Amino acid sequence: MRHIVLSLLFGVLTLFAYEKGDTLSSGVVEKLQLKEDKIYIIDFFASWCHSCEKEIPQISKLNNTLDTKRFEIVGVDVDKDSSKAEAFQKKMRANEKLNFRVVNDAKSAIIKEFKPIGMPSLYVVKNLKVENMIFGAVDNIDEHIVNILESL
Repeated sequence: MRHIVLSLLFGVLTLFAYEKGDTLSSGVVEKLQLKEDKIYIIDFFASWCHSCEKEIPQISKLNNTLDTKRFEIVGVDVDKDSSKAEAFQKKMRANEKLNFRVVNDAKSAIIKEFKPIGMPSLYVVKNLKVENMIFGAVDNIDEHIVNILESL
């Protein structure tokens, strides 16, 4: 019975989450400053997420190799405390572990639309449509992203 209740609860929570093939809302497109002519890697992270802190340098390393005319990595920091978000980003940038654009989402306006099922969460978006997603900690995240990009 407990399993059924948890399954139903999980289903309701993700009912309106973005899924593969979904077009992003105009509000999200505006907040993230996305354009149709690029492929975006949207990375949700937070200062309290240790897996995020491990993955960000790998994603930044990948960012150094991408054709910026075709691809862009956009981070979404979901920390509710803006000072923690800014301090985390500043530390990561100072240590050359963060080198992509970040949008702060302290009011959860962006993450409420995506509704990822774990942190970190990464979405690949092409023509403003979700093409793929990766949830949770993943070893060699940069290689997984490259495989997704090559399949587009």
